[in-house]
Amino acid sequence: MKILHYVDENMLSWSRPWLQLLEEIGKKEDVEQAILCRPGGTLKRQAEEAGFKVFAYKPAAAWCPPLCRGFKEILEDFKPDIVHTRLSTASAIAGYWATKARIPVVSTVDKYPKGKYYVNSSLLVAPSRAVARHMKDQGFGGEKIVIIANPIRVADYAPKEEERTRFRSAEGIDENTLVLLAMGRFVAWKGFDLLIEATASLKTDKPFCLWIVGDGPMREDLLQKTKRHFAETDPGKVRFFPFAEDVRPYLWAADLFVQPSFYVPGSGGPEGFSLALVEALAAGLPAVAFDCGGAPDIVKEGVNGWLAEPGNVNSLRGALQRALNHLPDGKMRAQAMQKAAKLDVSCVAASYLEVYQSFYPLGRLT
Repeated sequence: MKILHYVDENMLSWSRPWLQLLEEIGKKEDVEQAILCRPGGTLKRQAEEAGFKVFAYKPAAAWCPPLCRGFKEILEDFKPDIVHTRLSTASAIAGYWATKARIPVVSTVDKYPKGKYYVNSSLLVAPSRAVARHMKDQGFGGEKIVIIANPIRVADYAPKEEERTRFRSAEGIDENTLVLLAMGRFVAWKGFDLLIEATASLKTDKPFCLWIVGDGPMREDLLQKTKRHFAETDPGKVRFFPFAEDVRPYLWAADLFVQPSFYVPGSGGPEGFSLALVEALAAGLPAVAFDCGGAPDIVKEGVNGWLAEPGNVNSLRGALQRALNHLPDGKMRAQAMQKAAKLDVSCVAASYLEVYQSFYPLGRLT
């Protein structure tokens, strides 16, 4: 079974877990894979370093699939049984040419795109119920949609107590202080402004602090909001850290993960599926999140975390309050890791192989 994985980009923030997934799929003896991406950037190099056969192609006009004849030539060269796409333009281009060649196209839908890009896809893979609902609203029947979560390699995030102690000590945090951790791009729909506001009025006898890891256009606004809320009462309560390529030291040092993303008109959101939430659970962190997007597929109230009404500061404050009153909790940490284990790359690879097998050995469409 030959699979061509096509993403019409040359850089991906999620390239590492994606390539790990493909590596896991490739462990099956009768599977041969190749990757198609744009030239330049880092993705081609990363894929080649991981041992994949890589085709580089820049579409002549990504907005007009019939003009992208270079894709047709790559199909004729590699002769895949299945094309698996990520992101909208790749799905549109592959859908046009692969179906002409009677090759099935499996399209993973990561966010909330327009349905026009996927009209020729044989099957849509949504990472969450929210994305599946969105595609149904775009006119796709339920029989054409399956839900398969995006994975991580869970073992990479297993808690490391010695790293936790070292990192907290370096930051001057004792073991009695609960560390709340949030991370991501500083844009409106990520909700960090609401998190700062909600944190400012928490009432608890337990010492805690909030760490925010990331960067983006709202950085100065968030710093100013923090000063307004905490300058007089506790200026060290909220700490900002720069974008980190490896977030695991922060996860290992923390006690609670918070993801306050939600839909903001004109800005975007919420997360169709959050790898950061899965990474946090894999590190043994219960999580607080707004009850929207892919979060309720991952976080279960009172089991491995707490949910809040989307965009509601008071509700977020209440969820944080419940978390602080409850933690630390060894059982909840274990349940967080159990949920993450179900989203390990090995489990997700097996699900994708079942999808591929549904089109193979017939392979080409009839």
